[in-house]
Amino acid sequence: MDATVSTAAPAAPPLSHADVRVILIGVMLAMFLGALDQTIVATALPTIGRELGNVQSLSWVVTAYLLTSVLVTPIYGKLSDVHGRRTMLLIAIGVFLVGSVACALARDIYVLIGARALQGLGGGALISLGQTIVGDIVAPAERGRYQAYFATVFMTSSIGGPVLGGLFAEYLHWSLIFWINLPLGLGA
Repeated sequence: MDATVSTAAPAAPPLSHADVRVILIGVMLAMFLGALDQTIVATALPTIGRELGNVQSLSWVVTAYLLTSVLVTPIYGKLSDVHGRRTMLLIAIGVFLVGSVACALARDIYVLIGARALQGLGGGALISLGQTIVGDIVAPAERGRYQAYFATVFMTSSIGGPVLGGLFAEYLHWSLIFWINLPLGLGA
């Protein structure tokens, strides 16, 4: 007779609805932060290019963010398996916010491009880890209900991002599209 000893940790008790709601609010804010950033910058780019005196390099402002965010997404996934989802999401938010401050303070297009690359190093985890966290805390049968909340986040950022980006760039200052990330990130 083969006696095997189970070394698996006991399953954690299911979270209460109130616990799930608190986690979900934080995750939705993090996801909103990433989704809004992808939409708010586009409408302000012409103003940014004119003010920084280099319209020819504007495509790199978007490309730098996309390249770094795509590069680090699987890395954050693996690191979150090792160090925990919450820890890696908080690190990602921190990196994203440091990149946002650097973007807002940029006075040269090349500095802005580098700052966007840094911002992408954090942004690559905001949406993917958010969905992973919800997958961890919500039973598969209930996930459909929570997907509606995520759809609302993306719909709001898709509509509000370009409007805010245009308003900030036209009537205030383009750097506000990056400063707005600070209160959202701190809330997340």
